[in-house]
Amino acid sequence: MKWHQTFREAIVQTACLLFIVLFAYAGLTKLLEGHLFYDNIRNSPILGGKAMASLASWTIPLLELAVALLLIWKKTRLLGLYGVAVLMLLFTGYTLAIVFFSPYRPCSCGGIISLLSWEQHLVLNVILLLLALLAIWSSPKHKISSWNNIHQGP
Repeated sequence: MKWHQTFREAIVQTACLLFIVLFAYAGLTKLLEGHLFYDNIRNSPILGGKAMASLASWTIPLLELAVALLLIWKKTRLLGLYGVAVLMLLFTGYTLAIVFFSPYRPCSCGGIISLLSWEQHLVLNVILLLLALLAIWSSPKHKISSWNNIHQGP
């Protein structure tokens, strides 16, 4: 195996491990402390409302756990990485809206993230989004399918 293949595999595996821990922790915490997550969404200046809070308080943690599970197996890893990218894009968009458009900034994150300012949280989200995209690009299955799509004729 060439060094660049080994390097790409290391990127994918490291990113997957990080995202498994991150999304499993976040999803389980949101489910176990469901009332707090529901209240945070209901009181959000961007997503506020009972209907959105009811939907999101179940959907978001279940999606986070599903993505973490997809990342565990090599067969579903690329799909999981796409899921990570979509979720990180949504979380980054929400954080961006809070930082630049919200009349006030709620405190709704748990764990170590609660120690960050909203601006720092935005930077972290952008970094994690870029890591997800790098892992997708570095994924061997992504390379093979992209190569085949380019070189197949009509």
